[in-house]
Amino acid sequence: MVLGLTENDSPASIPRIRIRIESLSDLVFGLALSIGSLVLIGKVPQNGQDLAANILLFGFGFLVVVMIWLGYSRTMAVLPGEAPSALYFNLGLLFCVALAPYLFYVLSSSPTDEVLNAGSIAYALDVGFMFLLLAALARLVVKGEEKARLGGHSLVHPVVVKRFKAIMKAEIAGGLIFVVSALPVFWVNTPIGFLRFILWYSAFVIFGFTRFYGKSETTNGEQLR
Repeated sequence: MVLGLTENDSPASIPRIRIRIESLSDLVFGLALSIGSLVLIGKVPQNGQDLAANILLFGFGFLVVVMIWLGYSRTMAVLPGEAPSALYFNLGLLFCVALAPYLFYVLSSSPTDEVLNAGSIAYALDVGFMFLLLAALARLVVKGEEKARLGGHSLVHPVVVKRFKAIMKAEIAGGLIFVVSALPVFWVNTPIGFLRFILWYSAFVIFGFTRFYGKSETTNGEQLR
């Protein structure tokens, strides 16, 4: 038996497994952030423009990891310990997070457009799956609360549940944009850069707008009450 991945685990073992997974996640996210900065150490800028480009490149990778970490921390704080499939989603997400620095290195140091294309496809799929796995964990929170309400013992405030629904939609939208951007048709150079990279930037705009709209809708709904 590995990590108690069976249906016969006792309820008492679930908190222990969860604590170990959360400790592992802290380590993985910390390493992802650290390695992300180490990627640029070997790239000595030749001028101020190169320095600005390196900082922007690092900022993009940093933003991705931090957004995933914030969403993960927020979700794990309210996720029921007995939620089905939560362990598998956790392990899948941590694998993608651990892989991100390597793919980011390939993306930032590609010697040819062919390698850049392959690296960007892999990075797009990796980030896309991270957002989709976060959405799956958020869905477990919503389903767990719906089940708890039917049992007459609500665990999460209704406002929090509504916000998780909005977050889940934003994560699905962001994840799908990254996954779809991996299609070969989007590897087209435009006057402002490759279309695939433009889709990545737009994903963050749409993600932020969806979250803001969902939060505003939730706040307005509460005020009407």
